Amino acid sequence: MTREPVHIRRNVQDDHDPYIDGEQLPDNSVCKECGRVYASGRWYVYDQIAEKGVPHNQRRDVVCPACRKQRDNVPGGILKITGDFFEVHNDEIIKLIRNEEARAAADNPLGRIMAMEPNKDAFEILTTNEKLAQRIGKALHKAYNGQIEYKWSADTKLTRIHW
Repeated sequence: MTREPVHIRRNVQDDHDPYIDGEQLPDNSVCKECGRVYASGRWYVYDQIAEKGVPHNQRRDVVCPACRKQRDNVPGGILKITGDFFEVHNDEIIKLIRNEEARAAADNPLGRIMAMEPNKDAFEILTTNEKLAQRIGKALHKAYNGQIEYKWSADTKLTRIHW
């Protein structure tokens, strides 16, 4: 069996994301929608910094970039799954996708799935950033093979993946 080459741009850059560019928040900023915490120049899942605690009187309620993207319906990645294989194995594929999202959250709490929905002849997954879509696509390809195609938009922060 011959495999088609998989083209993965490994150094997807986070710069030029209008939802993140220039964001300078004070420590202890907490997203009032998802509970993520901004500290030391990055976002954390609350459990990652729970031992430090976030003093209630020093909290600043904000809305994180991922929640703003979700509210505005501006995905960073779109993964489209087509073919009969998904229909037969959809439960295990969705479990793999959710597990990959959970693993990715340790690296980037702002990377999350915005929506998973059937759309005409495909199943689409919208993510808040392009790295998560790429990561899920890579995990699907590793687990089940098949053909995968990556396309990056030159002028926006959007990745389209078809598996």
